Amino acid sequence: MDQTRVSELDRHLVGFAQLLRAVGLKVSPSEISDASEGLTHIGLVDRDRVETVLQATLVKDIGHISAFKEAFRAYFASPVQIEAWKKDVAQKATQWDEKIESTRKDLRFQENELDITDEQRAVYASLPEQDKQRLRDFLEKSSKGTRSGIPVDHSYQPMVERVLRGSLEYWRKKLNEEDEPILSPGSTDGVLSEVERALREQEFEVLSRDLKKIPPEEWPEVIRLIRRLSQRLASQVTRRYRAARRRGGLDMRSTLRRNLRYGGVLVERSYRSRRKGRLKIILLCDISGSMLKYSEFIWQFVYGLASAVSGIKTFAFGETLIPLTGKFRKGQTFEAMVKESLVVSGKEWGGGTNLAKALETLQKKFPSFLSKQTLLLIVSDAQTLEAEKAAALLEKIQRQVRQVLWLNTLPERRWLETPHVKAFLPSCQMYECFTLGHLTQILSKQI
Repeated sequence: MDQTRVSELDRHLVGFAQLLRAVGLKVSPSEISDASEGLTHIGLVDRDRVETVLQATLVKDIGHISAFKEAFRAYFASPVQIEAWKKDVAQKATQWDEKIESTRKDLRFQENELDITDEQRAVYASLPEQDKQRLRDFLEKSSKGTRSGIPVDHSYQPMVERVLRGSLEYWRKKLNEEDEPILSPGSTDGVLSEVERALREQEFEVLSRDLKKIPPEEWPEVIRLIRRLSQRLASQVTRRYRAARRRGGLDMRSTLRRNLRYGGVLVERSYRSRRKGRLKIILLCDISGSMLKYSEFIWQFVYGLASAVSGIKTFAFGETLIPLTGKFRKGQTFEAMVKESLVVSGKEWGGGTNLAKALETLQKKFPSFLSKQTLLLIVSDAQTLEAEKAAALLEKIQRQVRQVLWLNTLPERRWLETPHVKAFLPSCQMYECFTLGHLTQILSKQI
């Protein structure tokens, strides 16, 4: 391979490595060198062999294979296809810029442009037209308002801006559940934009798939997605706790002092600090044959929230309650933890499912775990022996804890045909939960 071709190869490899880094892979210079050496030996004629060499040298984690394949497909696409992606991104960027520019005409107070950030303008540009109109109506009425019969002047603009920012912050959170900035759709180059689009589609497909039907070879990638989702949720929960500590009831004395400079008009409010303790989670997982896969994935997700709560206690239950007290090791599965705990306790895996015995043992042997700071999270399809006794025990426990959430892996349409579900409903909030999408939505609302 001549020197010019080698130089061109190195340039493409560096560009491909930058694309991989942009979608979350860590690629070192030495790995790029290894890839270059490998391609020098096999040549560039066979696309499949090139992909195999690059995957072998640049991908260290099996969970990154999917992202690698999408990056390879897009980066080494035909020049015509790449140019089409670039044009598409450029067109979207132009349309977005026009929307942002239009906000400068819409968001004004007495013909003066308002002092708001580009992100806040982006939120406004993303709103449905009827909600935009409500904000424009507010600004128009504010501009024509009076105080004591005298028309308001520009000195009221800071107050109007604060109200508008508050409204746009509300909409930002409502429009974007991930609580991240809303970015221009044309903020990335064409190839990266295509890879991100494909990965979003893959993620959506995984989020909507029945967890029980995910084959073992896909587990590493799914668990990687679970970690990302749970870490994202943990960050949101932590921010909510901090905000809750900062804001309690209205502090009228402090509010009046702060607003003396506005002539007594209540422009700025002060709030008392309110301390709200973090949740403790008790995770109670059904380990019957039909439930084990669900419990595995849900356990992985809940443990990803550890940084946002004050503690997680995990129990499995079949015929009896099984405390999972061993220290979690990286890469360890839920099933392995259950087997280790069974060996320690001298119990056996098998028999029927008896939630009543599990709840009775939880009350008698672990009463200190049950408090008004505790969220009891039950993962089960509600197929249990002694259902009436279990329902009575759950009713008592429900009065001891902050909340009981029941993640039922059966679709809700089947609950009426399932014995015992009706008996449990008065003592818990029960949700259908057989996909990662279900789990993410439930916990983001309830924790």
